[in-house]
This record gives sequence, structure tokens and C-alpha cells, in this order.
Amino acid sequence: GRLQVTASRGVKLVADVLLEEVAQQQFDLILLPGGLPGAEYLRDTPLLIDMLKAQQARGGWRAAICATPAVVLAHHNLLGSAKVTGYPGTEGKLPASGYRNERVVVDEAQRLITSQGPGTAVVFALAALQALLGEKMAQQVAKGLLVSWP
Repeated sequence: GRLQVTASRGVKLVADVLLEEVAQQQFDLILLPGGLPGAEYLRDTPLLIDMLKAQQARGGWRAAICATPAVVLAHHNLLGSAKVTGYPGTEGKLPASGYRNERVVVDEAQRLITSQGPGTAVVFALAALQALLGEKMAQQVAKGLLVSWP
């Protein structure tokens, strides 16, 4: 375990804590970033998968963007009957009955937010904000970002 990682484009990210330090906590939302090979690292982290399963079991919000809905959530059967989207080209790994070719898909019943990729990241973040703090807060943040919402 280390706090700093280097992302696929050379960006260095520093975490506040190691996953092991927060694994037993309950979260309002667990949000997974996208990209490769990062999504594969997430897929292959048993502790994270256990956390996602627990989050799903207790009805907590989960969110995933880009390749992560297919590479992590679908791989570990964590989608159920949810409506989902993901990076173009990954739809074959997502349940056909639930797949939507949309920028962001919010499945309230399954408490799952998915999005297609880098260009949809702001709308994805606003959808997560709305799920946690409501429409008014999402509108306020969107206005400050000069982004139309919804």
C-alpha cells in the first residue's frame, strides 16, 4: 500500500488514506474512476470488491465511469438489473437489457450512476451530487461551473 499512484497519462495522485484504513466504514457513495489500466487494477482489488458488494447489499449509492462499469461492476456481477452505460465499445460486456447509449444513466432503484467517459465527467459528478445532496445543490454547483443542468 502506498498513498501516491501515477495515472495512465502521468498524473500523480495522492490519497489521504489507504483503502485498508477505511474498508470497514460505510459511505454514502462509492465512486469509481475510469480508464485503463486503472479499471483493471480496481477489478483486481478484492478489498474494494468486498466494499462494493457490501455497499450494494445495504442499498448505498455506487457510481462508475468510462470502462469501469464493464471492467469492474459487470465482471463481478454487481449490476443486477440496473440500467447502465459505459465507454463506447464496452457495451458488449454490459447486460444488453440494461444498456443505454446515454452520457449518464442514473438508476434510482439500484442506486447506481454510470457514465461514458472523460467528456461526460462533469455531468457524471453533478448526477452524483444530486443523488447525495439534491437537485438544488446540483443546480447551484452547475451554475458556478457554467454548465447547463440537467
